[in-house]
Amino acid sequence: MNNKFLQEIKPDQLDSVYLMTGPEKFLSDKAEKKIISAALTAGMEAVNLSSYTEKNTDFSAVIANCETLPLLSDKRVIILQDSIDLGKISAANSELLLAYMEKPLASTILILHWEKPDKRKKIYKSLDKYATVLEFTKLSPSELKDWVSSELLNREKKMNQAVLDNFIARSMYLTNEAASLESVDHLINQLCDFCADKETITENDLAQVLPESIEEGIFRLIDYAMSGDKGKALLMLGQFYLEGESPFGVFSLLLRQIRQLIQVKVIGQKLKKPNLIAKEMKISLYLVNKILGNARKYSINHLLDLMTAGADYDYQMKSGEIDQNMALELFILKM
Repeated sequence: MNNKFLQEIKPDQLDSVYLMTGPEKFLSDKAEKKIISAALTAGMEAVNLSSYTEKNTDFSAVIANCETLPLLSDKRVIILQDSIDLGKISAANSELLLAYMEKPLASTILILHWEKPDKRKKIYKSLDKYATVLEFTKLSPSELKDWVSSELLNREKKMNQAVLDNFIARSMYLTNEAASLESVDHLINQLCDFCADKETITENDLAQVLPESIEEGIFRLIDYAMSGDKGKALLMLGQFYLEGESPFGVFSLLLRQIRQLIQVKVIGQKLKKPNLIAKEMKISLYLVNKILGNARKYSINHLLDLMTAGADYDYQMKSGEIDQNMALELFILKM
């Protein structure tokens, strides 16, 4: 995550060229702002800071800017944004960039953004050699907990471990590859605004600002049903209806999660390590670990029987042979 860099950056420790990669733009933007703040004299950004975004950017002009001395400041900062796509610049532009990186001007800091670098390309190998590479990947569960706790502390707020775990689950950051720290930060701001007049955020506050997602609810419904507590499972089903979910929508999610349980059990027999299972299934490691925790409770034969029963109910619902509500309740009772 390069969290250490974000914490320890100092004016006298700045490098001449940085390459920022990875999907967490929220963190790379924060790193960029810290570099700018550490490098430039306050109020002189207008004359000492340049940012390029166009694909057809004139690299000779960029290099000329890099070789220009700063005005009333010790440093000048030049930024090439990800939209330029360094992997597709011309060979001539690549050579201009490489020549500059070999002998950069000490008073210039060049920041290059390349979210998904092609590490096979010559330009990346050159950047890896001459630039300080900062990779901002998605956070691990433990890193995310630390980051959320730190952000809450910065806002003079706190929550206990159970509320923190629920907040992280409901943020979907660890289970949805499209979720980013920017979206989590937005949720933190919503919670803090809601709890403006108090320090501790409670489970009730979380429930009002960020209700449990249907996916999280389905996990709990399956647990209730398959552990024998059909009553709680049916009560959850009724709650889904009150929240506007359709019987067929809930049924589809149930089948999808049962299918994932089967896939994890089957693939897990061949690939023992969760990270290999995640790669094979193309889902997050956090989600695989969560599914593994549930999958161990159920036999593969019972799960396969449920999928067969689900296919029968699916056909009967679509053909009008059975009421959707009735089919879903019968299916839950079979679990």
